[in-house]
Amino acid sequence: MPRRWRMVTWPWWSAAGAAVGYAWLAGLEPPAMRAMIMTLVGLWVASGRHAPGPWQGWWLALAIVLLIDPLALWRPGLWLSFIAVGLLILAWQGRPRPHGAGAWLRALLRTQCVLAPLMAAAVLIAFDRLAPVAPLVNLVAVPLVGSVMVPLGLTGWLLAWWPPLAEICWILFGWLAQGVHELLSAAVNVAPLWQPAPWQTLPLALLLAFLALLWVLPGLSMAPRWVGSAMLTLLGMAVVPPSLPEGRLSVRLYDVGQGQLIELRTSRHRLLYDTGPRFGSGFMPLSTLWPAGQHFDGVIVSHADTDHAGGIDALRHDHAVARWWSPGVESLNVPVTPCRAGQRWQWDEVEFRFLWPLADPAALPDNDRSCVLLVSAGEQRLLIMGDTGTDVEAALLARVTDEVDVLVAGHHGSRTSSSLAWVTATRPSAVLFSAGRGNRHGHPHAEVVRRFHRTGGCLWNTAHDGALTFMLGGPHGFQVIPQRSPPGLGGGVDPACHAIESLP
Repeated sequence: MPRRWRMVTWPWWSAAGAAVGYAWLAGLEPPAMRAMIMTLVGLWVASGRHAPGPWQGWWLALAIVLLIDPLALWRPGLWLSFIAVGLLILAWQGRPRPHGAGAWLRALLRTQCVLAPLMAAAVLIAFDRLAPVAPLVNLVAVPLVGSVMVPLGLTGWLLAWWPPLAEICWILFGWLAQGVHELLSAAVNVAPLWQPAPWQTLPLALLLAFLALLWVLPGLSMAPRWVGSAMLTLLGMAVVPPSLPEGRLSVRLYDVGQGQLIELRTSRHRLLYDTGPRFGSGFMPLSTLWPAGQHFDGVIVSHADTDHAGGIDALRHDHAVARWWSPGVESLNVPVTPCRAGQRWQWDEVEFRFLWPLADPAALPDNDRSCVLLVSAGEQRLLIMGDTGTDVEAALLARVTDEVDVLVAGHHGSRTSSSLAWVTATRPSAVLFSAGRGNRHGHPHAEVVRRFHRTGGCLWNTAHDGALTFMLGGPHGFQVIPQRSPPGLGGGVDPACHAIESLP
């Protein structure tokens, strides 16, 4: 502001009103409220009234946000926002103000380089995933949207009474929106969203956080920063997955929405049961789970429905698969071995056996063609039913003579499966439903949930619990570990699990 305005109040009140109005239009969510409060503090300081320190403004914003919305304390957005700003304060406190366009550009790049590792660590802990294009979004897309596109849109709205000028604003807005979309689409194609394995999450988050602190802490010369960065990088490369003993089976039922994808690992082998869905937009959740170049000893595609076979293209293009199984009726554009009852093999003292289909499944309905897999690790058994219904269950009653420990319920918990006779015969200790949150099919069906509840087993649903991980073959039983614990759904059947009720 010109110095002659310094003691004039109306410019500062106008700027403050604009900041409040902008935050209000954004919904006054915790990040927007934090930005608004700290902007007001900055305006107060710039107007010459008072000069609190940046950390005072940070703590004041946090106190006001929590006073207005105490529940924000449990929302990742609040902490991601405040951690980012706190890091910027730490990085720039005591440094001279940049002068000139070149200095400002270098300062902007330095800010993003310092911010990216710590924000990646925070996002990894909060959401179990990494977005490699996040620095590009923060550097280009966020300023472009917030500083150019949103003002253009608001101007077009305010000029609605003068259509020619409003049209110009909306045309420019449309061009920019298209450009941002193409830029982000290209960036995501080059560096897609990555969800590391559970064992990688905490070590990787800690390494990223230490890397950020190494470059932001004051008083360090460049030599220890570079040496520390190299050591952290080497340490990250040295982290290896925990090995499984012979006879143990690690299972992870992924949360892929309305579909199914199960990863089974032994000490030296890796198997996928189903490949997740492919949505109408072309998006395949499988493409976000692992970096390219993974090796799978086998992939079982239970049947050709899109919610089970939708990730085949991602597997073919990005990974290596030694062997494919499927019912062998529909073409999947991969060389498959038909799954048939009685086929069995053993990997690392863990036995895999197909129970269904008995013969050529071409005459069966699509869902009843599903490959049914029984896995035995020591004395514990896992049964995966695909989308089979009650007719197949009736045919399998004579073949499943013992109770199973873990059952992945047939057809996502549909009422066309999990008959009373089947539930009574198998009596699983844990039942897993692979379903999408708020799915239009109503999976799992309330009657199916009640049937399993009567057996006294633990019920889990990816729609509420996220991905489900457990280990079979150990001497002390097993425990299902959910990716997230939904509020209000805990403590139903047993202290080690919670009951999942089907929504009405």
